[in-house]
Amino acid sequence: MKVQFFSPDDQISFNEVISLSIHGLEGELMILAHHSPYLIYLLPGIITVKMSNQTEEKVVVGNGMLEVVNNNCSIITNQIQIFDHAVHDKKLFKRKRISMQLNYLNQ
Repeated sequence: MKVQFFSPDDQISFNEVISLSIHGLEGELMILAHHSPYLIYLLPGIITVKMSNQTEEKVVVGNGMLEVVNNNCSIITNQIQIFDHAVHDKKLFKRKRISMQLNYLNQ
């Protein structure tokens, strides 16, 4: 599967992806290669991209949308950045997601 991340300032692409771990309003999900067509609203957090050679990349995203069609995945978001342990805090992303999910449910 080909995965492309788009933001107003940047674009990142990965080929030969076998899975994505993502966070949406419904909770944590995994998208596998050859997934059926799918559209989901993404929450801020870290997307783990696993390639066919068993390597993983982590990409930090803001709010956005993920679409899967014909074994291609497009992620459109307000920000993208390769994860860096020195800069990013996983616990902060988790607190943001929980807060956004609670706000959504309270509407």
